Amino acid sequence: MSVLKFKGKKAAGLGASEQWHGFSEEDLRRPGAALLVWLTRIAVSRGHRMTEVAAALGVTYGYLIQLKKGIRETSKLSNEVVHAASQYLLCPPILVKIAAGQITLQDFYGPRDRMADDIDAAIAHIAGDPDFSFLLPPGVAAMSQDVKASLVMLYQDATGRSLLTRKLNWTRILEQIRQMLQVELTPTVVQKVH
Repeated sequence: MSVLKFKGKKAAGLGASEQWHGFSEEDLRRPGAALLVWLTRIAVSRGHRMTEVAAALGVTYGYLIQLKKGIRETSKLSNEVVHAASQYLLCPPILVKIAAGQITLQDFYGPRDRMADDIDAAIAHIAGDPDFSFLLPPGVAAMSQDVKASLVMLYQDATGRSLLTRKLNWTRILEQIRQMLQVELTPTVVQKVH
């Protein structure tokens, strides 16, 4: 079990119901675990209680526990909670949605791209980074691609390095989105000339 413990002045005043008891391997395998780990690490770094995190997200502490234990799914977080989490984490909402499992990195890859290879190469890079390798959970190689991708996204956010996005053709993706938004939705009448 990986345990994240609170330190500092605020931790001393935590009641038993306000303590966050870390993540079991089963917790870490659940879709969306990356978001909960991310929220926990930011809370610890700021000296916040998980009840304060819950309040910032507009949910109850019990709701966070249900997310952690898989009773509720992070992939079904409301837009309001996603946006509140993005404000708390100081990141764009799309990163929260990716970490929550609402959007997977596969959604950004074309049918011929090799996402699994890219993610495994990125995990290997993180494992070789002496400053961050200890943060990879045991058995990371056996975890789902979504969980590994979330770990890579967190690493990218922490270091400013791009391990996955460099392989995507963002210009092509943005052009496709632009073309999609400019589609004429009203039918046109074509006259037949004899």
